Amino acid sequence: MAVTKLSEIKKYKDGVEVELPGWEDGSLFIAKLRRPSLMMLAAEGEIPNALLGAAAKLFNEGTGKADFKESAELFSLIAKASLVSPSWAELEEAGVSLTDSQLLYIYNYSQTGVDALRRFREKRESAAAAGRGKAVSGKAQRPAGD
Repeated sequence: MAVTKLSEIKKYKDGVEVELPGWEDGSLFIAKLRRPSLMMLAAEGEIPNALLGAAAKLFNEGTGKADFKESAELFSLIAKASLVSPSWAELEEAGVSLTDSQLLYIYNYSQTGVDALRRFREKRESAAAAGRGKAVSGKAQRPAGD
C-alpha cells in the first residue's frame, strides 16, 4: 500500500463539486464544497463557546438531539466553512440565503461525504414519490356495475 501523495491531498483544498437541491423543486445548485472538521473548527475557536455543547451533541448524537436554534446556527457556521464556490460571503453579497435543505445537505456532506448525500437524496425522492398521486374516491375505485 502506497502513502497518499501530498499533491493528491491538495486537490481537496479547492473543494469538490456537489449537487445540492436548488431553490425550486427539481432544480439543482452545484457548489464547490470542502469538508471542514467540526473538531478543528472548535479547536480553532471558530465555534463560539455558547455553541460548543450543541456542536458536541450534533457530532456525537446526530441532528435530532440538538436544540433547533443551536442547530440552525451550527449549520450556518458549517456552511460558511464548507462553501468554496460560491462562498458564503458571495451568496450574502448577492442577497441569497440558503434553504433549510441546502444547509442540511451541506452539513451531511461535511460529516460523511457524497455517498451519504446520495442515500439522503434517494430517501427524499422516494418519500416525495409516495405523495405524488391524487387520492381517488372510493366510488371511482369500484368496478363498473357495483
